[in-house]
Amino acid sequence: MLRLSSSIWLCIWTLLLQQCVALPAAYSISLANGTANATDDNPAPPEPVFSLPYSLPYSLPRLVIYFQSANDPTGAPISLLPLITEKGIALTHLIISSFHINRDQDLVLNDWAPSDTRFDTLWSEAAILQRAGVRVMGMLGGAASGAWTTDTLDSPDVDTFEHYYGQLHNLIVQHGLQGIDLDVEQKMSQDGISRLIRRLTADFNSDYSNRFEITLAPVGSALLPHITGGNLSGFRYQTLELELGKEIAFYNAQLYNGWGTVESPIFYQMMLGNGSGLDPECPWVPEKVLLGDVTSPDNGDGYVDAPIFNLTVAAIRDTYKPRHEIGGIMGWEYFNSLPGNTAKPWVWAQEMTAILRPGLAPYLNLTEDDAHQLTAAYARSVGRRVGARSLPLAEAPPINYYDMITK
Repeated sequence: MLRLSSSIWLCIWTLLLQQCVALPAAYSISLANGTANATDDNPAPPEPVFSLPYSLPYSLPRLVIYFQSANDPTGAPISLLPLITEKGIALTHLIISSFHINRDQDLVLNDWAPSDTRFDTLWSEAAILQRAGVRVMGMLGGAASGAWTTDTLDSPDVDTFEHYYGQLHNLIVQHGLQGIDLDVEQKMSQDGISRLIRRLTADFNSDYSNRFEITLAPVGSALLPHITGGNLSGFRYQTLELELGKEIAFYNAQLYNGWGTVESPIFYQMMLGNGSGLDPECPWVPEKVLLGDVTSPDNGDGYVDAPIFNLTVAAIRDTYKPRHEIGGIMGWEYFNSLPGNTAKPWVWAQEMTAILRPGLAPYLNLTEDDAHQLTAAYARSVGRRVGARSLPLAEAPPINYYDMITK
């Protein structure tokens, strides 16, 4: 995740303020009423509640967290299961990251093949999360270069594109991913990103009842209307949404590192405008745009704690209700999320659930065979090829899988 320099950010904010000055006086009223033409004397008529043009296998708003640091400093796997075993968590999406494609190389998860035994616990636990109703996706790209160049997925040469797309296709199939998050932080052509989304749709979304979700992770400033610059991706997200919006499930807007903020609702409201999605420069509806923040100051600039986040979410909901629901909250990343930090990183998800999805919880059904398999996977992940129950105590999983068996 790249950080924006303070000088560039100051320029963007100056442009934003100039736009705000030029807005009509009724703009804040128009947001509340869901129309750009509403005034105190001429209020907008009630509108029907908005619904997405496809069904979702979960309820809005979403709670999304990225999982990049899969191992602690000793190399031991970091468990995902507290995200479904701890009380008061209603996670909708886990995004495993970061997958990278590079010229003349095979696809990797961070620096290793996705099939490397260090990830056995990750994949085994991810399957348990899926059974509990959490959608498990992968994130391609990020700050590392490679995936989006004319040597790989943006190549004008069909054979070159097919070669590197084949790596992504195989990853999705082999690991049962339920979606892919495209984090394009290098210049890519408009035609290139459209071709990739169309191909993913053709290959994985023929059955909309079990929707494979294609998402993107733009920096927040890339979603602002009438702003040039402040976009790492090269292509225009507005054009992409107008062209292929039905194929894009949602946007994980990065509102940190100087690209936006969640300290107040103002930046989100600037991205969304009146939330109708009818303005070609502002084609977003709230249901498709998530508030993205870092989960710790160690992960980037712009971290806010739960009380401030709660105020921001409440204000945004008040802006767009009753017609729209906010798309959700996204957090980067899991392993050191505050306030629990590395000891209890799931506490962040508990706090966000209380803000977004109170009263909802996944259903976990764990069998004895599952416990055997998970314990054996942990042994492989730490380089011990031993019986499922015979790990030395010091190298035993941090979670006793046998205690989690459904009674």
